Amino acid sequence: MDNVFVEIGSTADTFFTEVGRAGIMAFKAFAAMRKVRSYTTQIVEQFIHIGRKSLPLIFVTSTFVGLAIGVQVGFQMTGFTPHWMAGGMILRTILIDLGPITIGLVLSGRISAGVAAELGTMKVTEQVEALRSFGIDPIDYLIMPRLVAAMFAVPALLVYSNFTAMIASYFSCHMTINLTWNEFVQGMRYSFYAGDLDTSLIKGFVFGIVIVLSGSFFGLNSQRGAKGVGTAATQAVVWASVSVFILDYLISAILFYI
Repeated sequence: MDNVFVEIGSTADTFFTEVGRAGIMAFKAFAAMRKVRSYTTQIVEQFIHIGRKSLPLIFVTSTFVGLAIGVQVGFQMTGFTPHWMAGGMILRTILIDLGPITIGLVLSGRISAGVAAELGTMKVTEQVEALRSFGIDPIDYLIMPRLVAAMFAVPALLVYSNFTAMIASYFSCHMTINLTWNEFVQGMRYSFYAGDLDTSLIKGFVFGIVIVLSGSFFGLNSQRGAKGVGTAATQAVVWASVSVFILDYLISAILFYI
């Protein structure tokens, strides 16, 4: 029994120590934004990498998510439920939860793992130490540009994803219950609430921050060797994905009560 408590205490100590280290790194990354003008080139490069190069993946994912929603909602529009209400149900479902979660999970796999692998490789090949030897802070040069780029790129990708998913949902509903475009728009107008759009964009903004910080933290703390870099990438994806679900609930709950 004593060993159980010792194990729990050791795990808790390790967890809170790592959370503290991650918090310190995040604070330094945000503080480094005062130097943003000095790293404009890196920010633009990262914006292209996170934003433009993610468009094909986001398009495919959002299209099939939208098609699936259209089928599910379409089959619910039976009996005495007017078909035009499908537009409102789809709009709110995508804006509030499904759109942000889809973006969060897709980019956790693509961006967070990529950042962790890249920084982990730099760490084990001592490129990070080389930056320090030249008087360059790795957080300023490696993390802050990615963080700033994600803060703008992820909400933009979310708008693109939401639009794509809603168009795909319309076609799916049209094929399922013969929903017309006018009925679809009528349902969206009836159910649209500006706060839902704000909630969606806030989630995209926060998810972008978490995805980059997760990849950066595990990448810079990668162990030596190919196995260490692979482990860092896996941990980055896992923690970024878990954080997306937790933050999705917290943001929804907070904004609902506000």
